[in-house]
Amino acid sequence: MIDTLESNRKKAKSLNIFNIIEANLIEGQNLLTSQPLNLSTERFALMTMHRPSNVDQHEILEPIIRFILDEVSKDMHIIWPIHPRAQKQLQSFGLWEEVLANKQLILLQPLGYHDMLKLNMEAKLMLTDSGGLQEECTVLGTPCLTLRWNTERPITLREHGGASVLVGNNVERIRKEYQATLKLERKAIRPELWDGETAGRVLEAILNAL
Repeated sequence: MIDTLESNRKKAKSLNIFNIIEANLIEGQNLLTSQPLNLSTERFALMTMHRPSNVDQHEILEPIIRFILDEVSKDMHIIWPIHPRAQKQLQSFGLWEEVLANKQLILLQPLGYHDMLKLNMEAKLMLTDSGGLQEECTVLGTPCLTLRWNTERPITLREHGGASVLVGNNVERIRKEYQATLKLERKAIRPELWDGETAGRVLEAILNAL
């Protein structure tokens, strides 16, 4: 995964955030004309959320959405490339119109790799239940709130020198770690062998074995 990131970093960096937003904005928003967007580096949060444990139960999803709308949106814009499952559940629970109407919340269609990488490179912080983004945040230095109770990637956790902290889907814990994360500076971290050269080592090992 880090090989892929390093080989695509230059291309992603050259992209324009406003072009990404304009090309992928969810219908029904008028953000680009209603007010100027303050999306300078590290002045927006990036969010992804799709796991059933977070989006399939009203009593879990609504408090998270309330936290995003009532608290995070007062600090900064939130860019949310929204998964179809999350969108469907917001609509089913009667939350979609309220989410759509918030001028600080920028809802996008699911993004391609380079667009998402560009946003991650510029974000103040990440809120996600994605595993791969935890790894990317570590190398890019983006402070990450992982909306899960466990992770298959413990090396990405701050307690092990990474950029991520597990917050689950409990809003009190999310709020506590969010406030602490706002004070953190971006700090890129490169665990051992996360140098973008893994594929070469794998190929060499195969050839040597043959």
